Amino acid sequence: MDETWDAIVIGSGMGGLAAAGFLARAGGWKVLVLEQHSERGGQTHTFRRDGASWDVGLHYIGGMHKGAFGRDLFDFLSGGALEWNRMPDDFERFVYPEFTFAVPSDPKRYAARLIARFPDEAGAIRRYFRDISAAARWLTGGIQQQMTPPPVAAIMGVLRAFGRARATQTTGAYLEHHFHSPQLKALLASQWGDYGLPPSRSAFAIHATVIASYLNGAWFPVGGAGRIARTIEAGVEAAGGAIRVCQEVTAVVIEDGRAVGVDARDRRGPEPVTVRYRAPLVISDAGAALTYGRLLPTDGEIGLRTAAQRGAIDALRGGMSAVNLYLRLKAPVSTLGVQGENYWINTTLDHDDLETDTARTLAGEPRHAYLSFPSAKSGDDRFHTAEIIAGVSPEAFSVWRGTVSGDRGPDYAKLKQRVTEGLLRLADRALPGFSDLVTYAELSTPLTIEHFVSHPDGRFYALPGLPERYRSSAIGVRTPIQGLLLTGSDAACLGVTGALIGGLAAAGQALGPAGFPRIMAKVKSGANAAAATALTSSTDKQRAVIVGKTALTPSIWRLELELDAPLRFVPGQFVKVRVAPYEWRDYSIAAASGRRLTLLISNRTHGDGSNWADAAQPGEATQIEGPFGTYRLEQNGRRRLFVATGCGIAPFLPMFEAMAAAGELGSAELYFGCRSPDEDITAAFSCRPKRTVVCASRASPTAGGFAGRVTQALAARACDLAQSDIYLCGSAAMVADCRALFERGDQPPHILTEPY
Repeated sequence: MDETWDAIVIGSGMGGLAAAGFLARAGGWKVLVLEQHSERGGQTHTFRRDGASWDVGLHYIGGMHKGAFGRDLFDFLSGGALEWNRMPDDFERFVYPEFTFAVPSDPKRYAARLIARFPDEAGAIRRYFRDISAAARWLTGGIQQQMTPPPVAAIMGVLRAFGRARATQTTGAYLEHHFHSPQLKALLASQWGDYGLPPSRSAFAIHATVIASYLNGAWFPVGGAGRIARTIEAGVEAAGGAIRVCQEVTAVVIEDGRAVGVDARDRRGPEPVTVRYRAPLVISDAGAALTYGRLLPTDGEIGLRTAAQRGAIDALRGGMSAVNLYLRLKAPVSTLGVQGENYWINTTLDHDDLETDTARTLAGEPRHAYLSFPSAKSGDDRFHTAEIIAGVSPEAFSVWRGTVSGDRGPDYAKLKQRVTEGLLRLADRALPGFSDLVTYAELSTPLTIEHFVSHPDGRFYALPGLPERYRSSAIGVRTPIQGLLLTGSDAACLGVTGALIGGLAAAGQALGPAGFPRIMAKVKSGANAAAATALTSSTDKQRAVIVGKTALTPSIWRLELELDAPLRFVPGQFVKVRVAPYEWRDYSIAAASGRRLTLLISNRTHGDGSNWADAAQPGEATQIEGPFGTYRLEQNGRRRLFVATGCGIAPFLPMFEAMAAAGELGSAELYFGCRSPDEDITAAFSCRPKRTVVCASRASPTAGGFAGRVTQALAARACDLAQSDIYLCGSAAMVADCRALFERGDQPPHILTEPY
């Protein structure tokens, strides 16, 4: 079935969200945003484990004080619903073996501190601040050219010729030319991870733009970066549009030489469905490389028209990726004297040997890392979290490219453990005792980045900030294809703010010659009344009324919801539930029949979902979205063993029903972990494997149960379970421990899980 919209946006990263939001709020356009994953937001999305959340791409942002240009744009897009916390005055700390330097939220004090430490270079330091301002203006001018009519843009291009040489030299060349002290040169380059290229390769323009953005301090979204997508979505939906997830766009549809829509695989239902969405305008936030190299034909007339763009992209190969360590802490970092500032930890002054840095990181001996504290920055004192990031070469993980997430073998698991331990040791050098606070750790790699945001080879940024990028005008918002625009960081500048500006530029182009002034007039007029926090209208969401609520244990609720329409799903899938304004949580489907939906929800985490479940009463309405997910029974004839804790049994319940109907339940086994027999919910469900072992970790089990954790019960059977399918669902710690247990052997079982 074809669907028609005013515009289609490919990708829900910051650039796609911004383009859709500006078109909806300033133009009243009905915009469809298509996202390939189940979570909207791209690198502004968050993920959760047992209530705690981490931000995958946005770690801090500059220029969010009231009245600032970027803040005005976010206020407009979110209807004022997106709030910002200011980070501590000394928001960055550069840690080196012989010194530590704190960066204040004021350029004059920053310069004064540098001069106090390096008095012999006072003149060069003062010039540095003038030069970064000039180079940042030069790069910004290039973006502004894309928002102006061609005659004015041509004049701006002539004027920009005067600053090109300085802006397009490398950062390393600038530092070498103007400074003598190795310590000072290293210190000024400390934040290169914010733009993804070491000093010897990055353009001074991108270095300057990033540094300039933080000269007056840094901010972080209240409640975390996940709020960005949900607050912008309200404005998109108010204009009749939608953000639709689990949509893999496979091609831009070209008719008579122009873009008229997209083809996509809709993966929301039981089976993927091919669908064509039509619109007179397509805006791609999929990145320049994917847009020109995969979504458009590379041969024929279109291939000829886009040859220059593909050539420019090929000349911009490179860029780093990263390993990201997400940590749950048992106490706030204020116990270590940290107020939420970032730490850039270095064991050497050398920032330019990425090959050595990668090897050392993979060996468990990292030389550089970035340490930050999402919970402290977001203002959520219910959970205590940290992240450690180290830059690596994507090629180091190429041997596992093409393998399935969660099933990459014991060597990959051992590598991740080694990297994790090394990063924790490095963090302890800057903050002694830090690793003692860690209760849970989860590491992502370049393969994870590639999977979730589709950046080729998992590079953290898409088109790298090389000097060649800013010497060429081949890649920008406009494309050679009528009806197709680019948005996001590839169309403008790296980073969340750069992608935001890319969205502004794309929307301005879409609205015509006066598009940019039209948007800015709306922004400045204060026409940003927040969308109502009541339930919004969307074709992609269902109203759900609570019709039943039962306490299975003191910490687990069974909720029955009545939907507007029947829900078709595959056992193992989940739905998203609105639990607070702009806050949604994922819950596995415990049962669904007709219009009735059953969910199991724990209140143990005391997060927004827990609080909603505790307060929910029959008759109250909310919304659901879904079903989503690829977690399901595999039909391969192998023995099946299910391992769950708490509400983790929910996706298994409809699986058990399906197996019983097929006569397969008799050979299955279930291990259920809980603290004491009063938390055992297996007895509440009659359809379950005959061999069900309840493992009580803190009390004597019931007859036939096991005294201890599920991992202890399974340890003796690890060898026996080779060639089995192991289905895991429950607490993040249990899933991680079971993985570690089963991956030790030479022939590990096939592990299936879908954390979200």
